[in-house]
Amino acid sequence: MKLVRDTNVFNSRKFCNWLLETPEEKYLHAVAYMEYLYHNLKKGLTQSMTDAFLEQMNISVVPFGQSDAIEAAHSAIGNWDFAEDARDYAIGATAITLTGKLVTYNVKHFKWIENVVTPDEVINNKRVRPE
Repeated sequence: MKLVRDTNVFNSRKFCNWLLETPEEKYLHAVAYMEYLYHNLKKGLTQSMTDAFLEQMNISVVPFGQSDAIEAAHSAIGNWDFAEDARDYAIGATAITLTGKLVTYNVKHFKWIENVVTPDEVINNKRVRPE
């Protein structure tokens, strides 16, 4: 299973410990990486510390490419405001193009994605999120 993470999942120590042990393919969208790095820099951490943490977790940072841009643009039609939510569309589109699960605590921001789960659901191996 491919897991694409949103920035906020790193707030869960339990989930981070689980990430250390799981053999699942783990990805972080470049925009989510930017957000995560920004928050760590504000806390006084360095880029090399952030990168070492991601490397320890075996998390690959994936770029935002043309297929992702196309998916994001199409996904935004008829959904949330693109101008306000462009980062979420970019992150979610990458989960779609990688055919992975998007892991986030902000489930409501990604209602337009079929395969979105919380970190707890991933840890507990739940396939369907109750509404």
